[in-house]
Amino acid sequence: MVAKKRHKLKKNFYYTSDGTIQFRKMIRGKLITGRTGMTDPHKVNKQAEEIRHQIIAHHYKLQEQQTKQPNYKTLIDKWINTKQGLSKRTVVTYYNNVTQYINSGIPTDVSTSRVNAVRRDYNIFARWCKKEGYEVDIIKGKTNSEARTRVLNDDELNRLWIACNMEGSQERYKNKHQDLKDCLQFIFYTGARRKEVKAPKKEWLRKNNNNNYYLQVVRKGGDKRIIRINKQALRILERRNFEFWSYSDDWLTRRYQYMAKKANIKDTILHDLRRTFGYKLLVGGTDIAIVARLLGIDIKVAYKHYTPLLVSEIDNFTI
Repeated sequence: MVAKKRHKLKKNFYYTSDGTIQFRKMIRGKLITGRTGMTDPHKVNKQAEEIRHQIIAHHYKLQEQQTKQPNYKTLIDKWINTKQGLSKRTVVTYYNNVTQYINSGIPTDVSTSRVNAVRRDYNIFARWCKKEGYEVDIIKGKTNSEARTRVLNDDELNRLWIACNMEGSQERYKNKHQDLKDCLQFIFYTGARRKEVKAPKKEWLRKNNNNNYYLQVVRKGGDKRIIRINKQALRILERRNFEFWSYSDDWLTRRYQYMAKKANIKDTILHDLRRTFGYKLLVGGTDIAIVARLLGIDIKVAYKHYTPLLVSEIDNFTI
């Protein structure tokens, strides 16, 4: 017996095994399907556009109804768990900024950098929520932080080094803070980041073909960066018989703040030593491309963050 020839259906309509006709269409990577409940191909072809519209509209209406409503406390905890590879300080900052916006909105009477940081971190959280199927709005507005321009002058640096001597303290405290002073001066003389030299490993220390020392720092993920050691930094290492210090992020940050307070230095953070390194090189006439390489940053980043520091060095002029 010869099988009965089926009538050709319009695009996106198909016969099923039970003889009924089904609609199937791929839209934005998702397959949308729906049964017509019909078996007559002529009737389906005649009403194809109307059926197509109804099935697609029903799909998106149903999808909208099924969108998960956010429970922010639970979502924040889940999101923070995805950030555990980051430093504790970074994770806490993420948490504080996101909860700040959820509980109180954009903060007022704070710096532009703080406002932008809250907006930026909340949007990172919101985009994660969307991927998880939750309807969370993205905040419009700027998310770039203002570039910090604080550098230490020679008098402040001198006061900081004197404070680290811990005059009048017991010998064990003096020795402990001599290590700290060596670490801080090493940062200042090399432009190294805190994370790169908080606890350097001896095997990182190397020599190039010109007998100049450098550190080949191995960062998380296996990335490497070269830190050039100048004569001033080398003298520190030679005095220590090339034995390094070892600190945690938090201890080094807090101890710097303590020493700055002891030296009566206002509005400073540990990263200011690195910025002062770059600033002094630029003022001394070093090409910005070389400064960027020494700092381990892109030249565009160097222009953005370091050239504004030179405005105060412009000679007096008349218009």
